[in-house]
Formats: sequence, C-alpha cells, structure tokens
Amino acid sequence: MASGRPERRGKARFRVRLPFLLKASGLEAPGTTRNLSLLGIAGYTSTPLTLGQVVDCHLEIPKPALSITAHGTIVRCDALTEPHPDGTCEMGVFFRTFEPGNESLLTRFLNHLSREEDSAVQAGLRAFKEKIKARKRRKRLEELQKKRRALLRKKKRLAKARKEARKRSQRAARRRKKS
Repeated sequence: MASGRPERRGKARFRVRLPFLLKASGLEAPGTTRNLSLLGIAGYTSTPLTLGQVVDCHLEIPKPALSITAHGTIVRCDALTEPHPDGTCEMGVFFRTFEPGNESLLTRFLNHLSREEDSAVQAGLRAFKEKIKARKRRKRLEELQKKRRALLRKKKRLAKARKEARKRSQRAARRRKKS
C-alpha cells in the first residue's frame, strides 16, 4: 500500500511519457502520462479532477502514430506540493472500457515497450558482465605485474649475490697466489 491507498495494480506498468486528453462533461484536461498499463494511466495535469469522475481518455502514441480512447474513472487526483513541469496535479485513471480495437492497439504498444525494456535490461546485463570480466582481467594483470616485479627484485638480489660471491672468490684466489 502506498499513501494509505489499496494497491490496484493487476497489469505491468511501463514508465512512459505520452500526451493525453481527459474529457468529462464539457471539461478538457490535457496532461502527460507518468506510467501506463492496460488498466489505466498515472500522470500529471494542471486541471483538478474529482475522484470517481467518469472520463474519456485519449492517448496519443507517437511511434507508430496511434490514437487510443479508453473510458475510465478518476481514482486519484492529488495537488502536487512541489512544482512539476507536466502539471500541478498527479492523477490516476482506471480504464473500464475501450473504443473498439483500441485495447488490442494498446496491448501491442505495451508489448513493444516490454520488448524494448527487456532488450535494454539484457544490454545492461551484458555490459555489466563485460565490466566484471574487464575488472577480473585488470586484477589478474596487476597480480602478474606484481609477481614480475618480485621476480625482477629476486633476480637482482641473486645477480648481486653472485657478483659478491665472484669477488670473494677472486680475492681468495689472489690471497692464495700471494701466499
């Protein structure tokens, strides 16, 4: 439950900004959706509406160019406490019926949004996996470089020790020669 209201979701909601026009007994309230589902819209408008008010909701979908009309009821209309570029009221419309053929058009559009969302999620997951692989490669390379530096230090110590041993050996040989 959000804000003391019972949860009404029964279909997947998609975050999408679309223009709409609500018409009710001579009143016209243009607005922009915040999210959309087969059951209704949540959005913003600058025209206050009354809870329970019956409205015709005209949605404009840009690609492909579609106009969808649904008949519904205002289930939420709250004045915003902070300014929003899309309106002064946050509202929700519960769709009751659609104009003939409009429900299937909306279903196709929502399926399209779902596929786009799935593709975006898959692309994000692939990018994340690549990032993890790159991080592992970087870490492995750092470990190898660290081992290489340690081996080079060890090699220098051994070369120095050999050089010292050779010098000691040469000094000992010179002492034996002198004696």
